[in-house]
Order: sequence, then structure tokens, then C-alpha cells
Amino acid sequence: MEHQMEELQRYQKLLETSRSWATSSKVALGHVPLVWWEAKQSLTEGTAALPQYALMGHNSDDESKNPVLLNTNSPWSMFLCGSQGSGKSHTLSCILENCLLTDEEIGKNPNPLAGVVFHYNRSQSGEVCEAAYLCSSLKTRVRVLVSRSNYKGLERRYKDLAEKVEGNIKVMPLDLRPSHLNVERMQVLMAVGKEGDLFLYMNVLMSILRNMAIANEGIGKFNYGEFATKLAEAGLTDMQSGPMNMRLDLLESYVDVPPRPIVSRSKSGKITTRPRDHFPRLSEDKPDYLEGESGVLTIIDLTDPFTSCGKIIALDEAHNYMTTDNAAALQFTQRLLKTIREQRHQGTRVVIATQEPSINTSLIDLCNITMVHRCTSPAWFTVLKGHLAALKGRNDQDVFEEIVRLKTGESLLFCPTAATGYEDKKIVSVDMNYVKFRTRKRITKDGGKSKLAYGS
Repeated sequence: MEHQMEELQRYQKLLETSRSWATSSKVALGHVPLVWWEAKQSLTEGTAALPQYALMGHNSDDESKNPVLLNTNSPWSMFLCGSQGSGKSHTLSCILENCLLTDEEIGKNPNPLAGVVFHYNRSQSGEVCEAAYLCSSLKTRVRVLVSRSNYKGLERRYKDLAEKVEGNIKVMPLDLRPSHLNVERMQVLMAVGKEGDLFLYMNVLMSILRNMAIANEGIGKFNYGEFATKLAEAGLTDMQSGPMNMRLDLLESYVDVPPRPIVSRSKSGKITTRPRDHFPRLSEDKPDYLEGESGVLTIIDLTDPFTSCGKIIALDEAHNYMTTDNAAALQFTQRLLKTIREQRHQGTRVVIATQEPSINTSLIDLCNITMVHRCTSPAWFTVLKGHLAALKGRNDQDVFEEIVRLKTGESLLFCPTAATGYEDKKIVSVDMNYVKFRTRKRITKDGGKSKLAYGS
């Protein structure tokens, strides 16, 4: 009996809570994405639990307008959706301000994040990424990486924007380094789909990539020159290699790699290759802009007619390029989902802004925060209803009417872990509820105004 008691005591030592309720609450507060002012004030030494944060907005139904703070110290992911003109891009810009600016007017940010925004304008209408208006704050450095084939046109548009808001934007061609390539990324760039759907040239390409990965045991650098030579020696016909060469042409326009070799075929069918001269576009001492810098916003604008610090990745107007009808877009979406799943390990914050909530419903499932701005589509509401737990058991018509009646800048906020208060020595969370929310005003210039026939 005594032996059993000793054994029980050994186990119980491991079952004891090591922290006091105050310490546990403070640790919990440090990891929630949104914190109501009451929750922050209720805990002593609240600043220690929240070393950096910024004003996001307030509860629309709260007449006292007590602040709701975005915790920029802890990783999170956010899904923004709504019709055009509903305010989702404004919300995205406020989030970027919160993460990149050090300004007491909006909060406390001793360690600004490095920001990356993906943008694509399908209409080719000359519209630039709205996030570029953050350049109106002299505290934010903004650089835009664009396609070489559209460099001059986009450079002029972004420079015009910077002059308009008295800011500064650096526009550069998007050139990826050979060191950015590996076998997995080559599969993404070549838009390799499921094995059963591969064309012959894709099967050959996959075989070469697989053999190269085996040869370097998965740890060596990817050698594009070796890959291109092996591909040339594979003996594909012109008909087979045509679609593949189109993909390689596009890849080589963005990655500073040696050109593919000259291929000769003898009468007997023997294939020989001869390397071409390579004139690198990037010097060795040129900084790698994709590594990111604290407080710097990098916009990757792919509009084309043909770090050690934390990171925020934003996808602006994601419905324009996160489609479900091609392998490249699906690969991109899968990589994004992987990043969200591993956000705490990678120290990333991810924001997706879209007019179309059904681009990939897994995004809604995985994101910590969903902000539904005004929309008038019953089909959209059906999608949201199937993926937001707080809508279960509610009257569909009442909730849909609430969404339709939202004003510009307002949203329904879904964030189960958001800390709204503190009672009985426990943090009170939003849980299975939602909040009617209003996003704060921007402190940088607003570029999202509608173009009118008169007075715009």
C-alpha cells in the first residue's frame, strides 16, 4: 500500500499546475490575437503580457468606444471578406499600419514586423496596390517588386502615387536568386499537378527532379544549370517540349539563372548540349529583398500584360489569383495553408482579403480571426455559415440582414479566443459569439476611394 502511495505522489507531481492563476492568465493574454481594453486593464502588469499591440477598432454597440487591440507580438491569421467598397481593404491597411509603424497614436510597437503583400490586378486597369499608400508615413519604407515586362509602366504608376501623397516608394524588378530554388519550389513554379494528371514532359521533369533530390540527399543546393542540361538530354520532341519551354521561359524571366543550353541532335539521334553565356542580373552583394526587414513593407505586384524579425504576409484582392482552375494557383494556396498551420513555429501573421469567401474554405477554418464586411450574396452567406461555429443555431435571415446592413468599415468579427474581459480570475473570451465591429481610422493616406464621374 505504501509503495502505491509513493507511486501516486510521483505521478501527481507532474499533474500539478506550475503557474499561479495570475501567471497563467498573463501568459494566455499574451497569445490571444485581439484584446479588449477591459481585459488588458484587469490584469496587473498588463504591459508585460502584451509587449506590443495596436488599436484595431471598437465594438460598434459599445457607446463608450473602448479600444480593441491587435496583439502584434503573437502569430495569428485573419480572413477578411466582403463586397467591393465594404471596407475590407481599409481594414487590411490598418492591420499593416499596426504591424509596421511605431507610432504612439495607434499603440506600442518596439519591434516592427517585416511585411509582404501580394497583389495582382486582373483587369490591367492601372490600379496599384492600395497598401502602397503606407508610404505616406515617412516612418514606413515601401518597396515594390514588379515583373520586368511591366516594369516601366508600374514604376510610373507607383511613383505618381508616391508624389501624390508626398511619400517615397522604391520600385524594382522582381528577380529571384538561384539560391531561392529547391526541388519543392521548382514543382510549384512549374505548376506540377497530381501525378495522375501529368503530361509526358511533366513526368520526365518530375523524374529529373526526383533523381537530383536523391543525388544530393535532400540537403544540397538546387543546380538549375544541371537541371536544364538533364532536361535537354531527355530527348523530348518539339511538340512535347513546347508547353514545358513556355513554363521555363516564365520561370527564367523571374529567376536569375543561366539560360538553357543549346541542343543539337545528330542524324543517329544522339543529343549534345552546349552551354550559353550567362550575364547575371544580380550582383553577389545586392541584398536579398525577400528576406524582409523590420518596419519595411515589400509589395510583390505580379500585374503583367503577358528575416529574423517577425513577418506579416498579406494577400490583397486574393480572388484575382487564388483560383481553383489551375495547378499553380492551387499549389500557392496549399503553401499558404501550410504557413497558417505552422504560423506559431514560423512567427508569421497572415491576412487574406477577398471579395469571394469561397476561394478556399479551408482558409476560414484555419484562420484565428474572420471579419465579414458587408455583402449581399446569399450564396456567400451559405459558405460562411458552414465554416463559422458562432453562426450555428442562429436565425439565418437575421444574421444575413445584419451583414447586408453593415456600413462601410463595419464588420461582424469572429474570433473565439479574443479576450473581452476578466472575471472570477479568468479571461472572458468571445467563444461561440460574434461582435459587430468598427475598424479605426487610418493614419496614413487612404487610396481606396471610388472613382466617380464627377467630384472624384
